[in-house]
This record gives sequence, structure tokens and C-alpha cells, in this order.
Amino acid sequence: MTDTRTETTDITRRQFLGSAALFGGTAAGLVSGRASDLPAECAPNAYQLADSTNMLHTVCLQCNTGCGIRVKLQDGVAVKIEGSPYSPWTLVPPIDYRTPLADAALVEGALCPKGQAGVQTAYDPYRIVKVLKRAGPRGANEWTAIPFEQAVREIVDGGTLFRNVKGKETRRVTGLRELWALKDAKLAAEMSTAVEEIRTQKSAREKQEAVEAFKARFKDHLHLLIDPEHPDLGPKNNQVSFVWDRLKGGRAEFIKRFISESFGSINAHGHTTVCQGSLYFTGEAMSDQFVEGRLTGGKKFYWQADTANVEFLLAIGSSYIEGGYGPTHHARKLMGNLVEDKVKIAVVDPRFSKIAAKAWMWVPAKPGTEAALALGMIRWIIDEQRYDRKFLSAANKAGAKAVGEQSWTNAAWLVKEDGSFLRASEAGVGQKETRTTADGKK
Repeated sequence: MTDTRTETTDITRRQFLGSAALFGGTAAGLVSGRASDLPAECAPNAYQLADSTNMLHTVCLQCNTGCGIRVKLQDGVAVKIEGSPYSPWTLVPPIDYRTPLADAALVEGALCPKGQAGVQTAYDPYRIVKVLKRAGPRGANEWTAIPFEQAVREIVDGGTLFRNVKGKETRRVTGLRELWALKDAKLAAEMSTAVEEIRTQKSAREKQEAVEAFKARFKDHLHLLIDPEHPDLGPKNNQVSFVWDRLKGGRAEFIKRFISESFGSINAHGHTTVCQGSLYFTGEAMSDQFVEGRLTGGKKFYWQADTANVEFLLAIGSSYIEGGYGPTHHARKLMGNLVEDKVKIAVVDPRFSKIAAKAWMWVPAKPGTEAALALGMIRWIIDEQRYDRKFLSAANKAGAKAVGEQSWTNAAWLVKEDGSFLRASEAGVGQKETRTTADGKK
């Protein structure tokens, strides 16, 4: 009788991950690497899309990361999008910026699936490529396509633009031309200064007197204002508001230049802080400096974790493998270090995400309990004395210098119930200090 049993071989987790990384790296080499490594039969000159004259270098806007990309064209049609070899987001290390385009064409950067899907976005049959004008009541989802020139004319000149909509036949829409009321830059500056004088008044009576003085001073120009009784509303120009979602690659700057600097409206606003407020303000707080008794001067910026060198990563509700400015930029660094056991990852997320599947520990905390978990971790660190006493003793720059630390922290500062920091004099361990600020104030 023939033995048909399959022989099994024990393999450790590290060996398995190492093998997976090897095969994964081999596969990745097919889409991200240097063409000089290819065999002769696959030489670049045999590949039509390796011609630099068929490539466009631009920026991916499929998400807010803004990776550098290269779009390959065939007969004028985009057929492939890949990472730019010049960008540190898509190739580590990137090639020298002085590399000729013809030589750069032989090197491909990495790009996440969402970025590669930009071809589908560009040629989506449902993509709106014409100007649509409402052709029915609001909310009826009735539209008609109009020529671009007509749209520009109606936006600028206004008028009875909905004559074909029942109930709106005589409705008049004010155009940009009419709202562009205040055009004199010198007059605008004088009015702005006068409005600030109104704001500085303390009582209602003083403010009203300042308004009357404003009206007397600018009596020949009151027709330019939204409401002469409320000069702080500004000129009619402010009735034009441009509110956008995400605009990258210089588009926001262009719109601000048109709406604010040219048209003269103060109402040019980007998207809200609902999704990025914590990121912006955390970055600002991290870079604040203690100047004249207060923390100030921080920069709102996309502070990034050093995933290439980190030894322990705590991901709370985020996944560098799926998002968080990560699929192209961070994932490659993390995966290599994971295979080599150079990093441990702990994930706090009710969802078993892709990064949780590769984590050392997954904590499926219920939504809304993350703060309690953080406080519990802090409590344990204090009870077990697992904190860096030397670093915590550096309460300011002078303290950091004294103990040989590169930076300092206010983590050990005591906070009063009103949210302000407790002073040494208030705790009875020092004298109250009086300092003179740069402008001479005590």
C-alpha cells in the first residue's frame, strides 16, 4: 500500500514572516524598483510606457497625503499611475532631484491602491465635467447642463436666472459685479482701521458714538457697506463667501488670492476642524515654547511619527496600513521592522483592522472609553514608577540643560481647578516673581 500522507514541517512564526516578507518583497519589486535590475528581454526600451515623453509628474489627490506621482500615457490617455521616484513619500531613499527625466523613467516608486485608482476617478463615467444649473425646486435633484461661458456670465452679472423654475420666475440673483462694491484699496484700509476703533470701545454708548463718528467720516461711501448701522459687517464684497473642502497643490492659495486679495471679501474658508482639529492643535501644542510666562509660538503642522526607527507604536483608532498618511509612506517601514522584530505595535480599536492583525496586542476598547484607558495607563505608570524621573524633573529649558536632557516637559506641573498652572508661591515653596516682558510690561 502506498503511503499518501503529507509530511509536515514545523516552522516558527518568525520564519514564516521572514518568508512572507521575502516573497512580498519579490512581488513588490515588480511594481516598485529600478528597471536596471530587469533582465535584457524586459529592457525599458521594449516597454512603451518607459518613455519619459509619455509621463506626467504631478501630485495624487486621492487622499490628503499628497504623494508625488507619475502618470503614464498611451495615445494621450492615462493608463497607469505610480509613485514618483523623486518623492520621499513613495521611494526610500528618493532619487536626486537633478536626475534627468529620461533616467528617472527607469525607476518606479510605490503607490497605494487608492492612488493607483486615480485612473478610474479621472475616467469615471459619472464624473461631473460640465456645469450643472438647478432646473427645479431645491432638493428636487433636477439639473440642466449649460455652457461654461453662460455659467460665468450668470455668476458675474446675476439677474432672473430661474425663469423656468415654478415659483422662482421673478427671483433676482445678485451677481459678483454688483457685490464688488468697494474697489478702492486705500479707502478699504481706512474703513478697516476705523472699524477697529469701534471694536476697542468698552461700553454700548461709546460704541454707538464711534459708529456715528464713522458714518460722518465716510458719509459719501456708506452705500458700499452691507449695513451702515453695523460697519463691522464690512463692505458688500463680504457677501461673497467661498467655502471649500480640501484644496491642495496651490488651489487654496489661488482662491484666497482671488476672493480675499482681489475681490476683497473676508469670507474665504477652508474645511472645518472636525477631522483634523486634534492633529493640527496637537502639533501646535507639541512645538509651543514657554515665552514670558505662557506657552506660545507652536506651528500647526502634520507632525509624523518616526515609524522607521520607533520601537513601540501605540495606534489608537488609526491604521498606518490603511490610512493616516500611511499606506505608501509608513507601511513599508513598519512591515520591514515587524518582520525583524524591531518594533512592537499595540492597537486600540473596536475594529480588527489590518494593523491590528499584525499587532503584538489588540485592545478592542468600546468607542468613547479611550480616555479611561489612557488614564488607567497613566495610573499604572505612576503606581509602578515606570516613568522617567530624570526627564520629568526637567520642567523648563534651564532644567533640561541642568540634567543633560535635549528637551523638557510640563507633565509634572500642577494644574488648578480653573485650568491655570499652580505657581510655586501659591504652594508656599517660593517667592512670587515679577518679570518684565519684551514690551516693558510687568
